[in-house]
Amino acid sequence: MIKINRANIEEIKNEYLSKLNEIKFDEEIKENPIQNYWIKNRDRIIIAPPIDFEDIKKEFFELGQNGLSEFKIYMINLYKKLFYKRKIGNWLAEKLDVKVCPYCNRQYTFIITKEKQKVEKQKRNDKKTTRPEFDHFHPKSERPYLALSFYNLIPSCHTCNDLKKNEPIEINPYLDEFGDKYKFVLKDEDTKMPVILDKKHIKVDFSLENDNITVFGLKELYNQHIDYVEEIIDKAQAYNADYYDSLIQSFSGLGKTPAEIDRCIWGNYIETADHCKRPLSKLTRDILEQLGIK
Repeated sequence: MIKINRANIEEIKNEYLSKLNEIKFDEEIKENPIQNYWIKNRDRIIIAPPIDFEDIKKEFFELGQNGLSEFKIYMINLYKKLFYKRKIGNWLAEKLDVKVCPYCNRQYTFIITKEKQKVEKQKRNDKKTTRPEFDHFHPKSERPYLALSFYNLIPSCHTCNDLKKNEPIEINPYLDEFGDKYKFVLKDEDTKMPVILDKKHIKVDFSLENDNITVFGLKELYNQHIDYVEEIIDKAQAYNADYYDSLIQSFSGLGKTPAEIDRCIWGNYIETADHCKRPLSKLTRDILEQLGIK
């Protein structure tokens, strides 16, 4: 899993709140203590950091169950209205500009906007946007009060959003990532040891387990990329020290930086900070480390 690491994340969060406040909410105070509490505390809850989510949960738990079902319907409908009809989801996806799914680092999550024609009484131009889906880190069916909370909305690919649904996971990509704690490890399928004896028996595994790996089926999914893994192993075996040094010198002569040279050679971003730019980047780095290249 890759961290959503935008330098201006605070600015985006505050702009998101301002964007929501431009829209007229249903401010009618009903005899529903839960909905009433959310309306009064809406701004604070929408921009609350993930570390405050448990405290917010306690606040709503203390309100009791009276009106909870109606409040869930209210929040789910409000999310649909804002993120689809009002297209706040399109705006937020563009602002976050997350190019690769942070959950799996396997699929691009580009935003594409194109013109389309609609025929009503007269022809007119309209825009259709393809964007990442937003997973609710804490499901809106279980914690409806977080349905619009900025740090609860994770831009993700369809596969991950569909696999997760209401399943709990450990790591929120706004806070953390797999990093060096959860590394990809190539194992021999027969011995289960982290060594590469025969490419025909390679298995992709992880150094440690967690809920993210299980819920998103990352082992199963990444073992569909064995051909990619084999290419990295072939390159690592072909590029002996002398040949690798000659490539570095050749690319340096073209004015390439070390990071750009690595990308040309291995076909991916190697630096951790750049893993958000291309699918399978963390897998690439971890394999190269296991092979003693990086």
